[in-house]
Amino acid sequence: MYYDLFLPFPTPDAPKKKAKGKGKAPEPERPSDCWAGLSAVERDRVARGVALAGHLGYTVVAHTITAEQSNHVLPCSFGSPEDRLLPYPSLDPRMAAPDAGPSTGQQTLVQVTRYHMRLDDGKVHPITAGNTLALRDYDILSAYVGSDKALQLACTDLSNPGPNQLAIITVPLHERPYHFRLNRKQIRQAHRNGVVVSSWPLHSDGSLKFYTPQVCFHAAKRYRQNFLSNARELVRVTGGKGIIFSSGPGGSEESLRGPLDVVNLATILGVPANFAKAAVSDTAKSVLLRAQARKTYKAVLGQPRIVPPPGIPTESEEEEDGDIVMSGKRAAPQSGQKKKARVA
Repeated sequence: MYYDLFLPFPTPDAPKKKAKGKGKAPEPERPSDCWAGLSAVERDRVARGVALAGHLGYTVVAHTITAEQSNHVLPCSFGSPEDRLLPYPSLDPRMAAPDAGPSTGQQTLVQVTRYHMRLDDGKVHPITAGNTLALRDYDILSAYVGSDKALQLACTDLSNPGPNQLAIITVPLHERPYHFRLNRKQIRQAHRNGVVVSSWPLHSDGSLKFYTPQVCFHAAKRYRQNFLSNARELVRVTGGKGIIFSSGPGGSEESLRGPLDVVNLATILGVPANFAKAAVSDTAKSVLLRAQARKTYKAVLGQPRIVPPPGIPTESEEEEDGDIVMSGKRAAPQSGQKKKARVA
């Protein structure tokens, strides 16, 4: 299984409201559809990205909502974990019809959610106890660090096990020189807590080419050189361990790279072959397992939901039909029903 844990998902523009008073943040409103407020162009862009990811062989993708530096959390467009609103539920084997799946020849694509925030300093961030309810709606939490203080905060306090633990730390690889130095001790501490470091080489426009209508040719050339040198520095500090590769926000939908192409690129950057393959498979899988433990009590106690096999009605459906009462016995027929039976 190959994982791409960063497929950008647009968010509708919403008017900003000033928060009054202190205390816990109010629980965000539950959306009725993840496509609400999106234009046809944005929907088509998401559809092409998901289709190409499945065509290239990725089996798990993460729809990512990106937020700028703020104390507030953007509402999750995909609903709560108990009532998930995925863009394409028919592709996800957890929500697909019983007659669909790999056994029928239909390709499946597991879809998870990710909240990607920006950290430019160590003072402003939304990972607080008051935002726990809003952050719980996302499967993965990640942060883009832009300074040494932000890196220190992400590797120490924000990576500690808990309900709001970061799972992925993204470092800028196209900037030269670094605004901060990669501290080996801090990154190792994050690795001990199960946090991985991410970079974005899956898009050719976002790593090797860097040429877009907004970026001139000379700037793209400089970004490409910076990426290669900074990526090798990241590999030197981490030893190739605890690194994952994902698409990222840059590039177009048509420039997505395949998993094995990413493995070849990682070996060129100095990553050992086994770690390069794990960067798009086993290491990314461990991120999802850690994210599931984040929603439990100390990674031990949880609240699992019993899902009956296909074709068997749930207790709520049986109670609505009047076949089962709270005592577990079959409901007695009403007097009107008895009279009809005698007349018949």
